[in-house]
Amino acid sequence: MKIKKIIALMLIGVLSGCSDFLDVAPDNIATIDMAFNNKTNAEKYLATCYSRIPLYGAQRDNPGLTAGNDVWFYTMEDQYFDNKWSFGIANGLQNINDPLNNYWDGANGGKALYQAIRDCNIFIENVSNRERVPDLDEPERRRWIAEVQVLKAFYHYYLFQLYGPIPIVDENLPISATVEEVRVRRNKVEEVVDYIVNTIDKVYMDLPLKINNEATEMGRLTQPAALAIKAKTLLLAASPLFNGNTDYANFKDWDGEAFFPQTYDADKWVLAAEACKVALDVAIDAGHKLYDFGDETLIELPDDLMYSMNVRQAVTERFNVELIWGCGKSWTYDLQCNCQPKLMISQAAKQFTCKSLYSPTLDIAEMFYSNNGVPIEEDKDWIINSNDYMNRYQIQIAEEKDKYFIKPGYQTAKLHFNREPRFYGTLGFDGSSWYGHGKEYADDMYYLEAKKGQVSGMSMLSLYSITGYFAKKLVYYKNIISETSEVIEEYPFPIIRMADLYLMYAEALNEATENGEFVPQEVYDNIDIVRERSGLKGVKEAWSTYSINPNKPNTKEGMREIIRRERQIELALEGVRYHDLRRWKLARSTYNNALIKGWNVEKGNAEEYYEVRNIAQMKYSQKDYLWPLKYDDIINNPNLKQNPGW
Repeated sequence: MKIKKIIALMLIGVLSGCSDFLDVAPDNIATIDMAFNNKTNAEKYLATCYSRIPLYGAQRDNPGLTAGNDVWFYTMEDQYFDNKWSFGIANGLQNINDPLNNYWDGANGGKALYQAIRDCNIFIENVSNRERVPDLDEPERRRWIAEVQVLKAFYHYYLFQLYGPIPIVDENLPISATVEEVRVRRNKVEEVVDYIVNTIDKVYMDLPLKINNEATEMGRLTQPAALAIKAKTLLLAASPLFNGNTDYANFKDWDGEAFFPQTYDADKWVLAAEACKVALDVAIDAGHKLYDFGDETLIELPDDLMYSMNVRQAVTERFNVELIWGCGKSWTYDLQCNCQPKLMISQAAKQFTCKSLYSPTLDIAEMFYSNNGVPIEEDKDWIINSNDYMNRYQIQIAEEKDKYFIKPGYQTAKLHFNREPRFYGTLGFDGSSWYGHGKEYADDMYYLEAKKGQVSGMSMLSLYSITGYFAKKLVYYKNIISETSEVIEEYPFPIIRMADLYLMYAEALNEATENGEFVPQEVYDNIDIVRERSGLKGVKEAWSTYSINPNKPNTKEGMREIIRRERQIELALEGVRYHDLRRWKLARSTYNNALIKGWNVEKGNAEEYYEVRNIAQMKYSQKDYLWPLKYDDIINNPNLKQNPGW
């Protein structure tokens, strides 16, 4: 059942920017009649519908970035820095009185997504009327309607991901609506999923396969983007959080029916796999593929360094071939400043553009594979042949052969040696190289020196990495910050990219397999193509050769563990891991009482610096799997049910 919502009022919002098309803010048009009396005004309203997209690159607004243990900060707020919203969630401060990252109402770092849906409904109602916008030709009219229908589906998806069962808002209520009609109810999980999927299915063919007018339309929806949103929705619905989750058996609507399906349905994985396959095929037809840094640079680089740049540039290269959908600048200027360490003494005065406070944790550093492409805790070379795993926090001196990733002659932890290229492309650390920043040749790179008193290290009581790690992956390599100037290239933060879609497909195929002792070849193919891009051997070859658990890839359960680890590595620091752990129902076991660890950054010598320090302790309970509704919303609308535990 589709539930209609709220009185049809018009509000044109200030745009956050979403490609060149959306860099032009709409005029404050006084009435709906004026908004749709010609193509120019209607296009501005279309831009308004896009402007509601959450800022994926804003660490305060996107809970995926900082509500888990991927990164940590020395404070939630001080005179230089304010991150009390999503980071407040990581610190156990979520609440019902004034929820953090409130995307239901639009507060504390959250956009008002029901207002976004209302704007979409206004647009669809008016542009669908062939008597409105008389100078809009029919093909473009269909395209615009399809774009806004998919945006409306996406806003429902985003709310569903956070809150679970939500009210479906397919049309706005008229002014004559009664009080009871305005008091909407939450729909069941399966109703919400069906609505999102059906909405996309009805219109996606009216979208272009790809953007042809790149100068003015990049960031607008395409067929691959719409189908990827559908695939993500079905993957979420098939996952343990929503598929037969008996933890919510007593979470029922006023009709006494459970909001969550109480019986596990393996066919949901089949539907998710089919949707991922279609999305992949259409994306490939549109010219999308995994990003290859070698295709973009004329500079000859060593293979491993080239591989490390692939994952970094897949995120930061504007509208590259891997990006299926990314939107606008997404606050990535601020994000890059928070990630950027000082690389030279002359940058001392650039403390506000080289803040270096966005700090990946030791858990993330240990998550990456060895250079053999298997976890370090099960790599035979690390455990049996060298005992490096047990001694991974001890100091080792880098040699000339290490120079592309670690400064020769420099003392750093054993943990930093002999790791896969994505480790070096994602993280900076004491002694690590930092390719780019005005230097393009492999024999002339910057190196981080991050102990206290060193150029990249703690020099005052603010603006420093509290863990000793730096988010290199999120900083565009051509940025240049000098003593007198700064050039920081903003980019559309990925909402979905090809590697994500390949790994989604591998996961769905694996889970759809009935025989746990048989894994379809396609599962390996779709994970191996991502690994190959980073210079790693295929899963079966790597595990059989280097792992103490050589048979792990041969079973559904073993591949489940491998695929989940692969997603966390490939998509590290992109805001995906937090939501993956939630949908897998692993967030509580991962986060509750978890210690946030890093190096002892307050020390200036290697022996003391490389002591693992416990920085904080997370708290995460069962109720945290779903966002709370604001207490006032429950009071004002008694038909709404609060999420369990709140």
